[in-house]
Amino acid sequence: MPNSKQTPLAPGASPRRHDSGPGTPVLRQIARGLAGTCETLAAIILIAVTAINLTQVVERYFFNTSIAWAEEIMRYTMMWLMMFGSVACIYRCEHMAVDTIRAWAPERWRQLVRHGLFAIAGIFCFLLVWYGWPAALKNGRQMAAASGIPMSLPYFAIPIGGFLMIVQIVLCWFAGYEAAEVADDGAAS
Repeated sequence: MPNSKQTPLAPGASPRRHDSGPGTPVLRQIARGLAGTCETLAAIILIAVTAINLTQVVERYFFNTSIAWAEEIMRYTMMWLMMFGSVACIYRCEHMAVDTIRAWAPERWRQLVRHGLFAIAGIFCFLLVWYGWPAALKNGRQMAAASGIPMSLPYFAIPIGGFLMIVQIVLCWFAGYEAAEVADDGAAS
């Protein structure tokens, strides 16, 4: 359903649409809210990592010194950024994918194929939670070498991100995905 606030499309481009699912508007709002929150958190982390990196460059090249914990913190926060970004990508169907199976399926089966592919992703996310949670707890006593933070903090990114992705997959099964339709030439609009 077109929105009057949308910008005009380029000739030949197909509009972004929300795949209709049996879900209620409340489930769609929750899915959109989860994606938006995770996107915002990922953006904040990216800004922080960029600021730390720029500070590190300035200190190293202009003052001949560096922040001892900067590289370590950037590495660990990038794990959180990736996991939060993945939740938003599920909602928008923007994960890298080989769409051959879905493209080969008859039109009436494509939504079912998408659900199946996300079910496989959900199984993988379940494994992230199942094995990631004990690993995070086990590493709670270990401290990072440079920053001194508990190693459980970066390890918790894996099970928490996996859990949020499972929640987003389930929400999208019932509420629908916000997907960019792919034109015949393979370029997303």
